[in-house]
Amino acid sequence: MFDQRQIFVSDGPVPRVPILSLSLIAHVAVLVLILVRHATAPQIVPTKYEMVQAVSRSDQVTYNPPPKALPPRPSPFHVPRSKPKPSLQEQDVSGTGTALETLRAHAKAATAGLMVGIKQRLTYGFSTIDYKLAVQTSGAIPVISADELPPRFEQYLIVEVTIDTDGRVADARLMSGMATPTIEQTLLSAIREFKYIPAKRDGTPIPCQIDLVIHIPS
Repeated sequence: MFDQRQIFVSDGPVPRVPILSLSLIAHVAVLVLILVRHATAPQIVPTKYEMVQAVSRSDQVTYNPPPKALPPRPSPFHVPRSKPKPSLQEQDVSGTGTALETLRAHAKAATAGLMVGIKQRLTYGFSTIDYKLAVQTSGAIPVISADELPPRFEQYLIVEVTIDTDGRVADARLMSGMATPTIEQTLLSAIREFKYIPAKRDGTPIPCQIDLVIHIPS
């Protein structure tokens, strides 16, 4: 006979939905808490220890700078040489070089222009450049005898002569050949005393260069 006070419970009770939701939330919260604690937990990293010498308070730390290199002492046998001062003729007047170097450059360019006129006249019979070469008016090559030279010594010397617009020899230098210093100085000193009628282009005096070929012995 059925008793109203009896309650039938099924063998597999099904939990309600709110209970399942709460259980799922609780598990997720626990999992998050574990991950957070694991991430924030201090990690032990092996550290390399170096031996450090302990310095007591009574010890003082001092800095010793490296010794300064002393300048080399001059030798008692060394005599400083003073730089030779340029002569008035070789002093800088253009700001880019000596006056003599500037004159050489101008004379070289002017001589090249004269050569163009000479080639035109030789090739076509006329020239568009009215030029006149420098003409020597005074001076002579000194005589160099064979007695002043070594036995069977013979040379052809080429001396470059730079002539200014006044007809004076501004510079003379040996360009080819060999000679003793004494003979070379004798020749160059004599050539520097030469006088010329300056070269002209279209009636205007210009500097120029010529080469003298000297045979020694002469």
